[in-house]
Amino acid sequence: MVEAIVYAFAVADGTAPIVGAAPFDVLARQLPRRLVQRLNGDGDRGVRFFPFLGTLGGKRGFLRLGRRFEPAQLLELHKQGSARLVCDGMLRAGALVWRAIDGANATVLREVELPFDPLRPTEVLARLQFEVMDLLGWSGHPEAASGLEGPALGWLLILKDTLLRLEAGIGDEGGDPLRAARECLARAGNDRAVLDAVLDLAGHVLRSADQRGAVAALLRPLVDSPELPTGLLERLGALLLAAGDEALAATATLRAARAEVERTELVERCVGLLFRLERYREACDLVELARERGVASVTAIAQYAACCDRLGEHGRRTELCTVLLREHDLPVAVARLLVSFLLEDHRPGPARAVAERALGADPSQPVLHLELGRACLELDDSAKATAALNQALKRGLPPEHEARARRLLRLATRPGLWRLTHAVEVALAADDLDVAFAAVVALARAARDVAETWLLVGLVRHKRGQEHRAECALRRALRRDEGLAEAHNRLGILLVSQGRCEPGIEHLERAHALEPGEPSPMLHLAQGLALVGRVDEARRFVQLAARAGAAPEVVEAVRREILSSRH
Repeated sequence: MVEAIVYAFAVADGTAPIVGAAPFDVLARQLPRRLVQRLNGDGDRGVRFFPFLGTLGGKRGFLRLGRRFEPAQLLELHKQGSARLVCDGMLRAGALVWRAIDGANATVLREVELPFDPLRPTEVLARLQFEVMDLLGWSGHPEAASGLEGPALGWLLILKDTLLRLEAGIGDEGGDPLRAARECLARAGNDRAVLDAVLDLAGHVLRSADQRGAVAALLRPLVDSPELPTGLLERLGALLLAAGDEALAATATLRAARAEVERTELVERCVGLLFRLERYREACDLVELARERGVASVTAIAQYAACCDRLGEHGRRTELCTVLLREHDLPVAVARLLVSFLLEDHRPGPARAVAERALGADPSQPVLHLELGRACLELDDSAKATAALNQALKRGLPPEHEARARRLLRLATRPGLWRLTHAVEVALAADDLDVAFAAVVALARAARDVAETWLLVGLVRHKRGQEHRAECALRRALRRDEGLAEAHNRLGILLVSQGRCEPGIEHLERAHALEPGEPSPMLHLAQGLALVGRVDEARRFVQLAARAGAAPEVVEAVRREILSSRH
């Protein structure tokens, strides 16, 4: 049952506006609305506010009443069934006339006339709250008056009325929905009620895409406010993100997360945003703080490891992976990242265990099947690798992983082929070219029809300074598998180094298209583009490579090389 209906007040004709106060039509809506909020408290005690809506000149809007309705008419208007009490009022110069009507028989139960000052309009609310509570038989004390008064309170009520218009789908008559918010912040920017209302309004205005810039401009100064409570900081961050200012959104969210580091979802969301903005150090510090407090989630630790990877701090990344290995119920995204890092660290055994455990809980993850196949290949378990890679392809890998899975499957299905290719790669990594050459000769004898064989032949020939033979081998690899990204990458590097920049760039572009997440083709493409004068494109690829995880020192060296090419 509805306990009470509170209607917007009428305004006596000829009531003159007061300088520094909210307009009387705003007061007529916002005072009864505030009364309803006071009566309902933190919940819903069955009190409802009803403004008067209508259409004038074909436009829907709030109606300004010059007189009150008769009691029986008020009972007919609200359409809420039975209500114990119906209230309304009339504002006039220096006074508010308020009445309470029996919701069953339209009898006026109480009518009072109160002194009213538009510059201190909320002073009447305590008396009105007392009267309604008394009539309803409720216990308790009326809420104290607002600390704001004068123009600051006036603009807050205008702001609240702007918000009411937006909630009702009416819009702002003045054409600038943010004006009241700016005026409020200028006069009482540290007041909690003002800040709440400004953020509420920003959320509504952001539903219109053309206001994003204006909302961002309104909210930016709040980020550095030391008085802003943590809960509002989090809301501020979300609104700035919606307004398109990711950098300040991250700063606000970081302040909130540091203050409430025990909230794992907030920390994870903040670290994700910082990672996207390449603010890796701040992300690391936040998760480290959570670890110190004993509240870091496994997802946050995995995000920390990813940041360390981007910073080139591989020792710390390995330590964090060891921490994650102690956990047995990892989320799928964490398990995937952990397996990837373990394989980079040449730890196929733990990588296989993590992948199998994660797939046991959720076998629908094609990328995890792929990583399991990689781990099994490194452990020389071709049968298990073949099964895992077939599962990965069957379950539908993303396009950037499919070609790689098919190449690994090709290696897995030929007994001994993985060991031979691995032996070549180990020798190349150790820069032992004699051993690498012997291993690649053995590989060529065993698997002349496999593209990866000729890729490795090309690598070894190039390392030995045999550029023509290296080029022939790499082209031979591409004839067997045109989608072998690393062969395109290596051939592009070779051609650019010989001054054959245009065809070299074509191969590097193809490598990047085949594996858009790999930093190596990006960096070599940047070098090639710089050589032919396409410096802006080169710089863009350097930035992409940095975001993709290229070693910071390599990125910096390529940047310097591009810079020198301009002089």
